[in-house]
Amino acid sequence: MNDIKRPMINDALRLLRLYLGLSQKQIAVELDLSQSMISEIENGTKTVSMDVLDKYSVKFNVRMSQLLFFAEELDGEPLKMRGKLIIANRVLKLLERLSPREIADAS
Repeated sequence: MNDIKRPMINDALRLLRLYLGLSQKQIAVELDLSQSMISEIENGTKTVSMDVLDKYSVKFNVRMSQLLFFAEELDGEPLKMRGKLIIANRVLKLLERLSPREIADAS
């Protein structure tokens, strides 16, 4: 059994990418990194440097401390719970599209 634990910051960055609806290739272009580097980070085979964390922070207007706090919140959560963030966003977008444009339309 594999006892090596993937750092939660790697999962947090993957979830951020999925939340934004970007592919690994798209986020690589946005961050001026290679797609293979993004893949290695998300798979936990590459350590996230402060430079990479700064790129995410600047590009997506999220403080590095928020990314680290988000990663800490993921620690110990089962994968199923981590994915709820992605699903919740998709559901909210769907509900926005289905909602009536005005209150009068709802009656």
